[in-house]
Amino acid sequence: MTTIQLSQRIPATPQAVYDYVTRPARWKQWHPASLGAQDHADTSLTQGATFEEDIRSAGFTRHLRWIVKDSQPGIRWEAHAVMDDGSTVQLLYEFAADGTGMRFTRTLNYSVKPLLLRWANDLVMWRKVRRESGKAMANLAARFGD
Repeated sequence: MTTIQLSQRIPATPQAVYDYVTRPARWKQWHPASLGAQDHADTSLTQGATFEEDIRSAGFTRHLRWIVKDSQPGIRWEAHAVMDDGSTVQLLYEFAADGTGMRFTRTLNYSVKPLLLRWANDLVMWRKVRRESGKAMANLAARFGD
């Protein structure tokens, strides 16, 4: 399993950032890999909610089926996804007040099942995914004026 964890200081309240990033239909506004999620996912999703998303990451287009595993407004949000080939994604958002703003931590754990993709991930894909994640964090900070 590959883990990519990034933190970003954002000049906003934890609740404001939580309300924005837990609406998967808006991910395409700030995450370069997201091609879009279902329209019903334009509300802050709570534990047990499901949605589907299309992504293009590290040069591969994939379809993900998500379920929200945990939702604690302003504190943490976790969702897990599966793809048709059995590859999996675990996404954790953590929110912490930090002076005049907050610290947003995004942890992405993923496992690719096809052997060829595992090899590609071990060699180069994880670096591309990390760059996409870094760009997403910068986009998110810019969205809130940092």
